[in-house]
Amino acid sequence: MLTRRDALQHLLRLGLLSPAELVTQDIRATEYVGRNHLVRIERTGAPCYIVKQPRDETAPDAATMWTEAAIFWLSVHDAEFAVLAPWLPKYYHYDEPNKLLTIELVTASDSLLAKQMTNTALDPRLLHDIGRAFGTLHGPASRVLREERVRRLFRPGLAWVLTLGQPQSPYAPGTAAAQSVLAAVLQRPDAVAALAQARTDWRDAHIVHGDAKAANVLILDHGAVRVIDWEIAALGDGLWDVAGMVHSLLIPNPLGPPEPLVQAQTRAQAQIDALWTGYVTTAPPPSHLADPRVALLRLAGARILQTCLETTQVTNQIYPHVPLMLQIGLELLTDPQASRARWSRAA
Repeated sequence: MLTRRDALQHLLRLGLLSPAELVTQDIRATEYVGRNHLVRIERTGAPCYIVKQPRDETAPDAATMWTEAAIFWLSVHDAEFAVLAPWLPKYYHYDEPNKLLTIELVTASDSLLAKQMTNTALDPRLLHDIGRAFGTLHGPASRVLREERVRRLFRPGLAWVLTLGQPQSPYAPGTAAAQSVLAAVLQRPDAVAALAQARTDWRDAHIVHGDAKAANVLILDHGAVRVIDWEIAALGDGLWDVAGMVHSLLIPNPLGPPEPLVQAQTRAQAQIDALWTGYVTTAPPPSHLADPRVALLRLAGARILQTCLETTQVTNQIYPHVPLMLQIGLELLTDPQASRARWSRAA
């Protein structure tokens, strides 16, 4: 398993650190374990790095880091995909034999989630730029999918929450709490029908981030945006990423009691509108949809349902905010037209 010493030796081999810097600089190396094992290398007044490696290269999760490496490699080595590079941390190196990915550690930044948690007023221009980032991913950058060799880099398929109620759904509740959330969804015919409509609307037309949310968007001190954590990037429907961001704007504190949907939408509508406006400047709305914003809001509801299931999947306790989130998710999922009408009035 990757250690701090391994990471420093790796940076020395790449020439990103020199022996003199290792001796004279105040270098802090910190290990973290998530889907993958990573070491953060921090120093003052000099480039900082993240070195990542799978926890177990034989496990299914090992592919997630390879997927992230593919995103970063394309951003440097493919002229079409390089349009996304301004919204990514800098790519340095991928060592395929040793499964080591080296990228920039973005310092002098805060996540969008952290700003939301401190009730910082968000400038709509910031959301416009975040929309442009995802629009660039789904628009110009996704043109690389015309090449079959690139398409094969990414797994295709629906977001798993959209498969609920189908016999082949990969989701199985791991706790009684998750079972109760699932039952609350499947006992409603309108929710089952809405999930079926979302499946009908879905197109594997873009490279998608797959886990778009406020925690995975960094805001640099000078206002620039960086999108991080590309481990579950895949082929999919670009509106899924935008829906994840809408989820974050409607429920800015994922651990606290959310506002009722009407109140949340009133508060966040200018931000959502700026996000959407930035998005469609670079990714034209899907032409097969009568109203893409209705489809977007339906997916935002599904994204909130997914969060409720993920929250209860690892604990048998249903926290007080989960039923309130579930209510919002079901309301958006089953009646996106009502939220779309409020959006029109706000505009």
